[in-house]
Amino acid sequence: MADLAFQYPTNPTFQSVKFQSITPAQVSETFTGKTRRVGLGVTYYAWEVVYPNLLPLEAGQVKGYLAQTFGQQYSFEIVLPNISYSSLVDQTATIPVTDGAIVAGATSVALTNCGANKNVLAAGDFFKFNNHTKVYMVTTACTSNSSGEATLYFSSACQSAVPDNTALTITAVPFTAIMEDPEQEFSVGIGGITNITVKMREDF
Repeated sequence: MADLAFQYPTNPTFQSVKFQSITPAQVSETFTGKTRRVGLGVTYYAWEVVYPNLLPLEAGQVKGYLAQTFGQQYSFEIVLPNISYSSLVDQTATIPVTDGAIVAGATSVALTNCGANKNVLAAGDFFKFNNHTKVYMVTTACTSNSSGEATLYFSSACQSAVPDNTALTITAVPFTAIMEDPEQEFSVGIGGITNITVKMREDF
């Protein structure tokens, strides 16, 4: 759960979002060129939002919200345009739930309540289990059968156990985030026109 009660403002809107998928690993290389790789089993996300030229009142909404985060101290939720939404044009309207508990470290989950023969999520979409804050990426398309059941494959490994009958958020997926840096820069020009770029990273 995020520290701040209100989500990051969606107005003014972003001009662009530069999104990163970060998978930490330790890689060593021998003199012969052979590599040894040890993955940590987790992927997290970072992004940079760029605003168009903002009028003083618009810039004030962004500045005011960022002031509440106290730099990297407080987390908040943000719904990213396009990224937080499925690429499907005919996504199921029901709310899928887990069909059985899954343990930390799992990379797949059985679902029910998906609707009969429905497209649930596309490869590359994001979702979250409603019992914790981590957001996961779908690795293969997820489609339900005639009984409304489906198997969902995802990355990275599940960070904590998920109970049976836990709902999933599959649209307008909120990322829990913190500021990437302790500093935030604002460029103010003639007439108060302001340029703002904000760097954030997932927090879970």
